Amino acid sequence: MKITFPESETKTVVDNLKDAMGERALSKIVSFEINGDDLTVTLSKLGKSTLHFSRQSASEGSTFTLTKEKIALAHKALKGEVTQKIIKVIEKAGGSVDK
Repeated sequence: MKITFPESETKTVVDNLKDAMGERALSKIVSFEINGDDLTVTLSKLGKSTLHFSRQSASEGSTFTLTKEKIALAHKALKGEVTQKIIKVIEKAGGSVDK
């Protein structure tokens, strides 16, 4: 999975994602951590799932590529549904997803 944003700073991307989530139920279980320029997304409810993305600079903006994922057993059945919700948040934050 690749995610592209027009912003070049990882912190700005994370701020936009948090704003796009607003008060959705998803915002209560999803957290973001910046490691250098890379991004880790953690889902915590009935287990803990982590998605690690590495950042590549683009001519305009940033591209984050999924490099590692660890999905909790309780989350596996809901992976497709949660992925679709996260994609909607990404798009609302101005990003695009290439699976």
